[in-house]
Amino acid sequence: MNKNLISLAVAASVATSAAVQAGQFVNPDKTGEVLLFPFYNADNGNASNMHIVNTTSAVKAVKIRFLEYKNSDEVLDFNLYLSPKDHFAFGVIADPNGDGAAIITADNSCTVPALGSPNGAFPGTTTENADGSITRIQPFVNYQYANTKDVDSSIQRTLTGHVEVIEMGVVKNTGDAKSGKAYASYATHGPTGVPSSCAGLDKAWASGAWNPTTGDPSDGISAPTGGLYGLAYHINVDAAAAFGYEPTAIDDWAVTAEHTDPGSLDPSITDGTPVGTVHNGQGTWTDYTLASGVQATSAILQTESLSNDVMVNSAIGGMTDWVVTFPTKRAHVDRAVAIAPFTDTWIGAEKKGSSYVENQACEPVTIGQWDREEAFTAAENGFSPSPAAVTTKICNETAVIAMGAAGTASALSVETGLTNLGFPYSEGWQQFTFKTQSMPLNGTVTTATLAQKGLPAVGFGAYKVNNGAMSYGNAAEHKTQAVASANVSTQPS
Repeated sequence: MNKNLISLAVAASVATSAAVQAGQFVNPDKTGEVLLFPFYNADNGNASNMHIVNTTSAVKAVKIRFLEYKNSDEVLDFNLYLSPKDHFAFGVIADPNGDGAAIITADNSCTVPALGSPNGAFPGTTTENADGSITRIQPFVNYQYANTKDVDSSIQRTLTGHVEVIEMGVVKNTGDAKSGKAYASYATHGPTGVPSSCAGLDKAWASGAWNPTTGDPSDGISAPTGGLYGLAYHINVDAAAAFGYEPTAIDDWAVTAEHTDPGSLDPSITDGTPVGTVHNGQGTWTDYTLASGVQATSAILQTESLSNDVMVNSAIGGMTDWVVTFPTKRAHVDRAVAIAPFTDTWIGAEKKGSSYVENQACEPVTIGQWDREEAFTAAENGFSPSPAAVTTKICNETAVIAMGAAGTASALSVETGLTNLGFPYSEGWQQFTFKTQSMPLNGTVTTATLAQKGLPAVGFGAYKVNNGAMSYGNAAEHKTQAVASANVSTQPS
């Protein structure tokens, strides 16, 4: 059975299982209503280039949200209106006029507000190029976390994080241009590749039919239909390396339109349907109704372990980073009592003695490491025992872990938020296991008979080979393990 047929078979099993309740699910076909990019980085000469593509013949209203690495505080979001078959391309770079990150694009697709606009202490810029195109730069901001709860309120915190892309609905006309309700037409690109009227969409929000105070943001907006895909590559010109990766695609995430104004924090990853179509790791997909939308999203992303290669062979200048992101963590931990499957809470600033420290919501992880021959030792004429598992903690919501002793450089050239992990072999593989966490699937912690083990995590391994003045990079998505168990969490549901 070839790979394409396997993919079709898996997709068919999802469709068959989801037919009863149509719960949200991770789409193996890589398209969906929600795209979760596990990583962006703009420090130390890095840039992250990202593409969002509308494969359908409908106009799409999309929310794009950037979240910093520590506690997924929002650092920028805006509304994007995709024309049929549209392709929106942008980069995340170091702000050329500041110390944080910024988005840069010369794409013509409509955004509200227009990128390159004023935004308090972090204004954007627009530059008209010789060919008539416009380059827009919009800096990220620290407004959500510049408060007494956070010890680190620096704008540099925006340099690393992850990205949510959420379809808010399908856009249709409910009137002509004179009425200000030709929404789909405004967003649709003409023969020159330029939308009819991005200004018309902006006006619809500012003073027209979509204005939240005087109008109806749902006018002309129907439920999401999916069909979005994404692509990204991390590049560092000075290090001569690039790493391509893809977002996780979630389909059937929402059953109704959620079209919100550009200044709103909604919709977010917390706002999906509470029904999740969960894979048990044994070929079976089951729909569960959970206590909230974010728990359903967590359930479909939940894995007991992450496995991937490690390559740090000094003979070829080998380097390895692991990116591990918990897209739903903030909703579970930024509160008084953590919600399962997470076990710790984000406390933020807490006074200890005469100073304040930052207590992050850290989760224990057991780490197993093996070489390419199952830790074979020739002198013992047999296979040695597996190396002792090490228990440590992952604290950041977007964690970048360089393999090597403290101070070892990152394959991705990351500095902000970087941690190190020793690896005793030149090449092999590694497994992170989230052993203690589980989430009830069919009831509360006191009544559930089934739970999903592990944590909702996405990410990839990044591998770099240095060959004199040349270097080569590649990335591989982490391998996950969905496990359902009769043991339920002791955490609140």
